[in-house]
Amino acid sequence: MAQTDNFAAALQQWQHLLGAEQVITHNEQTRLAATATFLTTSQVLAILRPNKSELAACLQIATDFGIAVYPVSSGKNWGYGSRVPSCRQAVLIDLIRLKQISDYQPQQHVIRVEAGVTQQELAEYLQRAGGTDWMDCTGSHPDCSIVGNTVERGFGHTPYGEHANFIAGLEVMLADGSIIQTGFHRFDNARAAGLYKWGLGPGLDQLFLQSNLGIVLSMTLWLMPKPEKFIAFYLSAKTDAALEAIVSALTPLKQQGIITSLPHIANEFRVLGGMQQYPWQRAQELKQTGFPLPAALKAELQQKWQVGNWNVSGALYGTREQVANAKRQVRRALSKVPAARLNFISDELLCFIERYQKLIAWITRMDIPGMLKVLRPVHNMMKGLPSSQFLSSAYWRKQHKASADFDLDRDGVGLIWCAFVGPATAATARELMNIISEVLTRHGFEPGVTFTLLNERCLDAVISLLFDRQAIALDGQSWDDKALACRQELYQQMFRYGFYPYRVDVDMMKLLNTTGDASYLELLQRLKSCLDPASILAPGRYIAESMQELSE
Repeated sequence: MAQTDNFAAALQQWQHLLGAEQVITHNEQTRLAATATFLTTSQVLAILRPNKSELAACLQIATDFGIAVYPVSSGKNWGYGSRVPSCRQAVLIDLIRLKQISDYQPQQHVIRVEAGVTQQELAEYLQRAGGTDWMDCTGSHPDCSIVGNTVERGFGHTPYGEHANFIAGLEVMLADGSIIQTGFHRFDNARAAGLYKWGLGPGLDQLFLQSNLGIVLSMTLWLMPKPEKFIAFYLSAKTDAALEAIVSALTPLKQQGIITSLPHIANEFRVLGGMQQYPWQRAQELKQTGFPLPAALKAELQQKWQVGNWNVSGALYGTREQVANAKRQVRRALSKVPAARLNFISDELLCFIERYQKLIAWITRMDIPGMLKVLRPVHNMMKGLPSSQFLSSAYWRKQHKASADFDLDRDGVGLIWCAFVGPATAATARELMNIISEVLTRHGFEPGVTFTLLNERCLDAVISLLFDRQAIALDGQSWDDKALACRQELYQQMFRYGFYPYRVDVDMMKLLNTTGDASYLELLQRLKSCLDPASILAPGRYIAESMQELSE
């Protein structure tokens, strides 16, 4: 039977199983599902939206007819590939109907969420339950899936910011439709289920993060008990040379447990994109329309928004005594950063600024209302409350304003995230920044980067390639092509100096699947062959499609 006949037969069975309304084949919808924030070529054949009880049968049909399926939860994996499959063509399995939130134990601060549960839904659930627990959220859309982000090892801002560290059990469906529970959840009535993450025997949870060995249906998460005291801190440093001083000041505070959050260190380009779009009109007035943003325009915007060359956001959590002590030590450490301004902002102070923003703006001659549009969402995010405000920065190079619903794929937004990790040292931060600046600037991109202290020992550099997919560069090339060339060279340079990513976009998986220790890659292939012998689950996603690909 030809491949097209196989798909037609499978489609008929999926429609019979799910009902026509849950099987989407409309060309416009499948085309949009195959559209990302950068150029991709994979094809989406159809979109299935099963409930939990129908999923195993969907996989059986895929196996019977040899059709690859690509599971997504919210599909808002913007900058990393959105909903685009990791193989040439596939049927999407959209898990958006898996919406259950259960097993909430306020005393133990644990909860169970299914794959379709969004950041906004969990935040609202916890608030309705009394607000005694906080979740950790990211700066992406409130409608992003918690499970989807966690299986990618995403991170946020609070002491629970390394999301993969706060999993305490997964429910996973394998390719044959069987379901396994990890940790102590595999035992009946285990009273430590969800509390002691390892369970008994080999821990399997990590096998299903950044892999294609199974579909994570739900996970048990640890929540952060609402602290007695919370206060955010922000530092703005005027000189580029402040980077080393900032990292040198923050790292010991992190290692000593004085700062338990994940401090973010953003350069001016990352912050300015959140304040406004590229100053097209002003650039025309000054006849400076080149890319990246000319220095004179950059200086104007930094003055307008009071943005430093390096800008730190972080928070302190704990009892009043703990926060007061941490505040003193943070102030003492960051006082060594040259030409810097440090502010601590409590809930009460932020409310005061909001109440008297017009008066404060008149006194300071600063755009306080404009600043509050960013400050309030950042403040709330460090308390586990998501916001879509941060997505406006992705529209930096667009000539129209962001859409109200922030659909980056539909709006032709160009965005590629690249995220490389290294030791948490000042020298490492500078080395990474030198590579980033040299490569991105030469390709015509603003070298926007945020360094995050993921833990006491590790620094992550998240780089944003921002462009307009619908625009043509001054040299006649498409920005899509320029972005892919820039990404390729950036990876090459990073590998050369020993820096590797903590996650990759869907197009770079093929490179990473054939890079590194051959024995490790072959073991992944053996696991894939065992758990998914027909290779129907997301072929090529973090694990090579075949042994042949490894040898090529």
